[in-house]
Amino acid sequence: MSTGFAKRFAVPIIALSALLVSVNGLMIRSFETATDWQIVFGRNLCFFPVMLIVLRLSHRGNLIDLFRQMGWIGLAAGFCLGLANTTVILAMTHTTVANALFTLSACPLITAVLARIFLGEIISRTTLVAIAIAMIGISIMVADGLGSGSPIGNFIALSCAIFFSLFVICLRYGKERNMLPASVIGGLVGMVIGLIGAKFDFRFSVLDFTICLFWGGVIVTTVHFLFVVGSRYVSSAEIMLLTLIEFTLGPVWVWWVYGEKPTSIALMGGLLVLAAVTGRSILLMT
Repeated sequence: MSTGFAKRFAVPIIALSALLVSVNGLMIRSFETATDWQIVFGRNLCFFPVMLIVLRLSHRGNLIDLFRQMGWIGLAAGFCLGLANTTVILAMTHTTVANALFTLSACPLITAVLARIFLGEIISRTTLVAIAIAMIGISIMVADGLGSGSPIGNFIALSCAIFFSLFVICLRYGKERNMLPASVIGGLVGMVIGLIGAKFDFRFSVLDFTICLFWGGVIVTTVHFLFVVGSRYVSSAEIMLLTLIEFTLGPVWVWWVYGEKPTSIALMGGLLVLAAVTGRSILLMT
């Protein structure tokens, strides 16, 4: 598969993963009685074994060898992912979904800087323009909505942005290796953190466990499979630009279903972000 063809193929894959994971906030608001730490544990409890099964089915080789071939960078990616998956849930339970996701939208800028420092990746002029436009939209959203959110929630969301950016950097560093096992490690790390945070109280209502099963076992597993595969062919900055789809659409789903309404100014900023993402994605696929 040529690099150009693979990149055109990878762009819609990553965009689809961002679209699917944009339901995170909607899932969190749908829980009946589970606490934030129980949600962290439950989602990863359902994600970890299913992702392990997917890894086994998609790669017939020895599972231990699959984990070993990643080396230290795969282990680092797994820990970063586990922390990111934990903090994204905590952020959305300590502030509004809109504020959490708007803060997380700083990911492209953080990732671009880290990729330049650690990977030496050159950011194309077109991507820089797209990021600049997206950042204007994010600034509009943050200026309008950040003040009304919890400072703790916003700080956790910023921490999540850093962890997720580091996860992407690790994926790009190990792009010549099979990095899917890192997602399994991330699920295990998140499960352990959630269990400890919940003080080993893992009781769920039927509804809450069903949400965990569908969210972690189906949606998140699909997202990570698509994201890790697609990340091999797209630069770090461009990956994070595409993930802005999640950060922009996430508040919309919660608004439609639960009435957690962003302001009109915040929505204007969101549309600007989507315009930047869409325009750059089209250019990447041509």
